[in-house]
Amino acid sequence: MSIIQKLKSFWKKPTESFELVLSKDINWIKTLLLFGCNGIIFIYYIMKSEGLINIESFKMTIVSIFSMVFLGVIYGIFSNLIVGYLIKLTGKLFNAENDLKKIYSVLSWSYFPLFISVIFLIPSILVARIITTDISTTLKLTLSILVIILMLVQAIFGIWQLILLFKGLKVAQKLNSLNTIMNYLSGAVIFGIFYYFLIKPYLY
Repeated sequence: MSIIQKLKSFWKKPTESFELVLSKDINWIKTLLLFGCNGIIFIYYIMKSEGLINIESFKMTIVSIFSMVFLGVIYGIFSNLIVGYLIKLTGKLFNAENDLKKIYSVLSWSYFPLFISVIFLIPSILVARIITTDISTTLKLTLSILVIILMLVQAIFGIWQLILLFKGLKVAQKLNSLNTIMNYLSGAVIFGIFYYFLIKPYLY
């Protein structure tokens, strides 16, 4: 199944798509790749908020992109392995079906839209670099509009990712809607505390 077909499947029939995915053995390569995509998006916003996306020169732009991808992949894999395990632990409070591999599979496939976001993100940074160079006003305006469109697409994919995460965990853990949300939030809050004290100091 192609990427476009997969996207259509998760868009039109998310529940059925997750049931199909979870009926198969976990693909660790795809899982870690999608974890990495989630991390890249996260690190991008961290770097952007701290003014660390340097587009003053083409060389520094490439360095910023490489740093974002490298740190993002490491963080994405590390954080999602922990979050998945925490969801499994807190799932016991809600009598969830706690197959850790299925939880990891759900987390990874819910990040599938972010894979597309990453594909859009890197060109948008390069375009932002071009805008800062000495080019015509018309071209600069056109490229600026393009960057805005790419950012809107990323925002839409981000919302879609949250919906997929909810749908997938509901299928994997066989919980009702409220318990699915509470289970995820419980694990996320614990990870948030862990992140704040042990990870955040090294990212700033």
